Amino acid sequence: MPAPVLILASRDSCGSLLGQLLGGHPDFYAAPHLNTLSFPEVWQFRVYAQIPRDSHIHGLWRFLGQRTAGEQTMMSVQAARRWIGLREEIGAPAFHAALCDLVAPRRLVDYSPLHAQNADVVARVLAAVPEAKIIHLVKSPGAQARASCRPVWQTLEASLGWWADRAENQPVMDGYELGEQYIDWSVTPAVFDPQFAWHRTQRALLDAGRAAAPGRWLTLRAEDFLADPSAGLARVLAHLDADAAPDLIAAMLAQGATPWTATGPFEAPYGIDYEMIGQPVHQALARARAATVPSAPIDPTAPLPWRGDGDRFMPEVVALAADLGYGVVQRDMAETPHFAAGTP
Repeated sequence: MPAPVLILASRDSCGSLLGQLLGGHPDFYAAPHLNTLSFPEVWQFRVYAQIPRDSHIHGLWRFLGQRTAGEQTMMSVQAARRWIGLREEIGAPAFHAALCDLVAPRRLVDYSPLHAQNADVVARVLAAVPEAKIIHLVKSPGAQARASCRPVWQTLEASLGWWADRAENQPVMDGYELGEQYIDWSVTPAVFDPQFAWHRTQRALLDAGRAAAPGRWLTLRAEDFLADPSAGLARVLAHLDADAAPDLIAAMLAQGATPWTATGPFEAPYGIDYEMIGQPVHQALARARAATVPSAPIDPTAPLPWRGDGDRFMPEVVALAADLGYGVVQRDMAETPHFAAGTP
């Protein structure tokens, strides 16, 4: 079985975009969000991914429908449920291997947001697929926070009953996930602050990368990749020991629609990041590039615009961003008090 590729990244870090670009290479097959390694057993994931968290399993249903029935329909979703039910007792690693077999001889490219939730999940994912090559994709904490605002606010609007009137092709997050990872509970009143989720994921991935076997791990800043996609893909393909001919890279960058860049059937409309839905891959890439500004040095004393209370980045976040290669403005931290008492 060819070794799969795992893209480990926070939400809204261009993980789906990179995955779909790699899917344009003849050696790779890009999947939607599979998330099957997020729990030790597949049945645990199935139970977790029920309403309102069902969007986490839509990608798996769509993938199985496409690979086993050649379609994404309500009937293929039912067949996918049956396919999962017949195999969910074999354990997540064996189940993931069965998914890889469905695309062989091509190598599965798996970007699953739940695979990078915290250190325990990351360790489980890496142990489940020891032969996989890893791409750690990261955005700066400020860019990541701004990208998180849309799904978070849509979640809040849905809770107020506005979802039916203002629906978009973006699944909402469940309340537990929002409360656990995106809220600073150390202040009163509690404040939305996605730096906690960023720190949790990047701390886990940075530690795992340092412990990884030589040649297995590649850390890639999304800002660098979007600044020069051709050079970024060449670097990724070299890491994956794949052909990186210029004409092949040009074709990957010029891709049109894929099986996952439209909404799925009624029971499984989601399963991929919002920026990929309803547009060809090359257009999604162009929009991501246009929306990305070069990473300015992080000012640890500057108020965070999404908080509204004048607080700033946690020192742990600033230090971790520096470890990942992002610039930091040198300030006297004692001159600007940090209000929050919590830690990421």
